[in-house]
Amino acid sequence: MGVRLLFGAIGLGVALLTAWGLNALFETLNTPTLLAGNRVLLFETNDVIAERLEQAGAQFGDPQFSLAWNNRNDLDLHVIDPAGNHIWYRQRTSPTGGELDVDANADAVRATNQPVENIYWPPDNAPEGTYTVYVHHYANHGDRDPTPYTLRITVNGRVREFQGSLKHGEESQRITVDPRDIGDWYPLPAERSYWALLVMSSWGAALGLLLALGLRLPQAFFKQVDRAEFRVGRIVLNALAGMVLGAIAGFLGQLLFGWLSGLGEDVARLIGLLTLGGFLGYGLAHSTPNLPVNPARWAGIVAGALGLWLYGWAVQNYSDATGRWLVAALLGLAIGLMITIPLWRMRYAVIHSGSSIRADRLGKAYRLRAGR
Repeated sequence: MGVRLLFGAIGLGVALLTAWGLNALFETLNTPTLLAGNRVLLFETNDVIAERLEQAGAQFGDPQFSLAWNNRNDLDLHVIDPAGNHIWYRQRTSPTGGELDVDANADAVRATNQPVENIYWPPDNAPEGTYTVYVHHYANHGDRDPTPYTLRITVNGRVREFQGSLKHGEESQRITVDPRDIGDWYPLPAERSYWALLVMSSWGAALGLLLALGLRLPQAFFKQVDRAEFRVGRIVLNALAGMVLGAIAGFLGQLLFGWLSGLGEDVARLIGLLTLGGFLGYGLAHSTPNLPVNPARWAGIVAGALGLWLYGWAVQNYSDATGRWLVAALLGLAIGLMITIPLWRMRYAVIHSGSSIRADRLGKAYRLRAGR
């Protein structure tokens, strides 16, 4: 049992490190922005700001400046247009056509924990030149400071977000925007199903690759394991197999999640995670010594089922990145625990043969007979 727990802990540790590295990479590549507007198995891609604007009856324009935060404090959005007109809660419109149409939490009694503010110009009717935008923390209505916020600027079909936090009375750094100089901004969210498939395939590939290595290499310390399993060529070949099969697991999980979304997000995510976990376990069993196929496959399926609940809990209380950590950790732990079953079968055969059979001479066929 101690050996099995050892490999469970190894699987857990390798999966956590893999998920941590992938989360950092996704953050660097601004993957959530690329995936916005698409249904993705292990990413929360709902556009919270767009949903709040829609609920508040905000107008969408070009350019558009939107501010969101998550408590009852009163933050104010300020924009100065190229003509020098200052739009804010005391001057809601400008002669150039700009308007502040949503102003949240000005009244402490009617304050919300999901506020949003919005300043926009009608498309094709905005002045050319440089806009200046900043945020002011106008009033504390009893919630903790500093208050984190997200400022989104949309112009000419491109978008960029800025994060910050302010204490009562503070102003953010002023940001200048020239619509003619936004070539490095991200395109507005669009339907990009291929991105979702690519990201989930990459997630599965990285997990499969590192688990195949992490669950193989420690077995070098066990005398019962065939030394041929640790030749460089065999290690590289099976690590690549783990990567490819992990990529297929992520691809299939995302594909089913997208196809079945009409049944409800939870049902589609459950089926996607069951597929991802089961196929990952199957793939690792074919690229890791002493990892039996059926136990590994079922361990992945069970971990996928539990992962649905943990992922939902993490999204509600922390973030989708935390959810990916938990799902990866479950998969690594469950599949790792299934290793050493053949080692125990070998030991059982040796003991019951009165030690007349040497463990290092038990071939695969004999181990299968001995385990029956």
